Amino acid sequence: MTDNSQKNETEGKRAGLFEEDNGNISSMRLMSFIALIAAIIFGFLTILLKDGNASNGIYITFGFLLAAFAPKALQKFAETKIK
Repeated sequence: MTDNSQKNETEGKRAGLFEEDNGNISSMRLMSFIALIAAIIFGFLTILLKDGNASNGIYITFGFLLAAFAPKALQKFAETKIK
């Protein structure tokens, strides 16, 4: 294969769910996905299990939601170049 054909194959390839744009596997995206699933599970458990003290479940759910979205947003902010 020539260099041009290899370049065209890599440009046409789309990144997967847990891959960055350059094709590297992103552990940050995996961690965010796991934290989001944990937040959904704890949210359902907080709703379904009628307990007098449901505020702890709300705090845990909010913590997992924060862990799911904040690190990736901070990473994007840190990686942007200041113009």
